[in-house]
Amino acid sequence: MRRLFAPALAACLPLIPLPVLASEAPLNIVRIGYADIQFNTDSGDMTGMPGTTPDYVQATVRDSSTLALIYERRLSGPWSLVLQSGAPPVIDFDGAGSAAPLGKVGSARAWFPAVLIAYNFELFGLQPYVALGVNYTWFSEEKMTAAYTRAFGGTSSTSELDDSFGAVAKVGVEIPLADNWSAGFSYSRYWIDTTATIKTQTPGLGEVKRKIDVEADPDVYAFTIGYHF
Repeated sequence: MRRLFAPALAACLPLIPLPVLASEAPLNIVRIGYADIQFNTDSGDMTGMPGTTPDYVQATVRDSSTLALIYERRLSGPWSLVLQSGAPPVIDFDGAGSAAPLGKVGSARAWFPAVLIAYNFELFGLQPYVALGVNYTWFSEEKMTAAYTRAFGGTSSTSELDDSFGAVAKVGVEIPLADNWSAGFSYSRYWIDTTATIKTQTPGLGEVKRKIDVEADPDVYAFTIGYHF
């Protein structure tokens, strides 16, 4: 019976759908690593009560870095779902335009998780991929510096940054290592824009509100170690 079964099984193997044969491949990947964040800032001019806001007051965002956290779930064929996040970095804002002499004018903790759909393929033993998705960005711990408050004749200032949705594009490559481990390199471009509302308590005027629109649009370069399971 065994002699008959083995040839029969071998004859049937070509008829088994490929997805079934590949079902034992790991469906999940968790990656952790270092992400370098380089902002591409495009700032509008600050607006406010007439006579209280100088012309051409702008802002720029300093580059930063953070811990990258990524989860990937393999879907059908070469497609996968990617959830991309990380430890929220504290980012600093510098004055620009006529406000450049002020240096640092504020800071905030930035949260910008993203969801992407990735297309994976193989090339020379490596596993490159491309992905597109959307990010949702919000901010916490917003602060203004004493230098900003003094420049606008105030005694204290608070700020609030608007949430935003934006696109994300990503390319990367995964390098298989021993067992279920891999190393990864990737480049992501985020489109992020926000409006900062700054309120300054000003003697003789009370609370003076000013606004400024900022597009941050960071390039994120990441090196990660991944575990497949």
